[in-house]
Amino acid sequence: MRKKWSLWLGLSLLFIFMLSATALAAEPSITIYNCVITGQEVTVVSVGPVAQSDDGVYYLFELKPYEEGIGSRTDYCAMAAAAETTQFNTPLNFNKADSKLYSRFVVAVKRGGAFMPVSQEMYITNPEAVAEKATSYPVKSKKGLTADWQYATQLKDLGVGYASYELDVSRFFTAGGINYTYNGKNFSFNAAVVAEYDAVCGLLSNTGANVVMIIKNTYNPATLDLILPAARAAGKNCYALNVNEQASVEKIEALLSFLANRYSGSAGTIHSWIIGNEVNNNSPWHYMGNIGAEAFAAQYAKEVRLCYNAIKSQNAGARVFISVDQRWTHTDSNKLAYQGRQIVDSFAKYISASGNIDWGLSIHPYPVPLYNAAFWNIPSPYAAMNLVTHADDSRMVSPANMDVVTNHMAQSFLLSPGGAVRHILISEMGFTSYNPQIPTDQNIQAAAMVYAYKLTASNPFIEGVIIHRQVDNASEIAGDGMAVGVMTNTGAPKVAYNVFKYMDTANTSYSDAMLPYIGAASWADLGVN
Repeated sequence: MRKKWSLWLGLSLLFIFMLSATALAAEPSITIYNCVITGQEVTVVSVGPVAQSDDGVYYLFELKPYEEGIGSRTDYCAMAAAAETTQFNTPLNFNKADSKLYSRFVVAVKRGGAFMPVSQEMYITNPEAVAEKATSYPVKSKKGLTADWQYATQLKDLGVGYASYELDVSRFFTAGGINYTYNGKNFSFNAAVVAEYDAVCGLLSNTGANVVMIIKNTYNPATLDLILPAARAAGKNCYALNVNEQASVEKIEALLSFLANRYSGSAGTIHSWIIGNEVNNNSPWHYMGNIGAEAFAAQYAKEVRLCYNAIKSQNAGARVFISVDQRWTHTDSNKLAYQGRQIVDSFAKYISASGNIDWGLSIHPYPVPLYNAAFWNIPSPYAAMNLVTHADDSRMVSPANMDVVTNHMAQSFLLSPGGAVRHILISEMGFTSYNPQIPTDQNIQAAAMVYAYKLTASNPFIEGVIIHRQVDNASEIAGDGMAVGVMTNTGAPKVAYNVFKYMDTANTSYSDAMLPYIGAASWADLGVN
């Protein structure tokens, strides 16, 4: 009996040991702390106690964005003697068929004749090292507008520092005519669409403004491959880019590289690129399918990383932003609309774990509720819900509490690779001059706009404040009762036009005329200048 017990115990202990060894083998035991372009090569440095192996050698594997892991592969790209600090060098092959610009790297060892990962995976963190262009970043003014190309010449008169516009990637693949060779493959983009953006970028750049381009992807039966397989259902406003399949990955890399190169010079310059729109609202604004917030953030990190490398490898001076709406910690019946703060934090976690890069944050701090132009006076029943506070867990962010966002972004785990608070841009903030639910007019709209601008532009961490929009949009008026333009949809200036024009100048008469609509005698009474 004792012998059987001893045998059983011994087998049990052996089984537990084998399970533990398997679990430990699957966990990274060394750390890649540097993955950078150096000249024509990628240099990867790992540190940590020497990992157990069959032969005392470390092997570096390259993984494309659409690859899950090394699996049974044996085609490592570099090798080095295992040591507490190990350096690998492998050719970058920039803009060649075997380019590693978008790849991530993992260190493996041989155990039992098979390759086993022993590090985390890390991407290149300095794609700008190969860029031939580095455009400057205009700082004309913090104020900006969602631009209308038909009235682009008026942007200069308005003194805009930022002009935002939208770009739908799917449109470029609906026809050909503009040929482009990238990473050894030939692509052809819709010539009419390229000509359209040549004109738009030229018009906006000629105003001297910082041009902000919002990258979107809409549903088109002809370009479904650009949408994640689980999200190929019609009816959403926008869709996440498919960075999980090889063919779509290569198309997206090529298009964004083409655009970043073309619009960084004589054809006009896009200075700021926003990847997606209000992405924490998975459905309908950045649809990935029925997934949770954490999985969404991880996938969005992959998407932004690919776009970032494409853009920065062409124009080192460009900036790349993520986008969230005003729901900071608020949730509602839409289970696919996540808390903005959660998406920002989780996105940052996934990016940092696989190689920190200099992404920025764009946000939309609209009034609460959306159509309440007089944002300083939150109506019932919203006031009773305590939606807008100055605490980190404020449910919503509005023009009145953007300090919540900038204070949050000052935390160490959210800082840029250089240790600074990241670039923060209000890329959309609008006030309506008409609404069927809450009475408003052009004077209240103008008063709200200048007050919101003074509140947000005075925050040193907010680099730009883009008022939505230059011209009223008929669908926004019909859908949400939001006539937010500083001009009507026929191009007639509203009261807000001149208030916008002069609100950052020495001419304070237009701004001061708005004080009675806020109920104040001076801007100093409101705590702003």
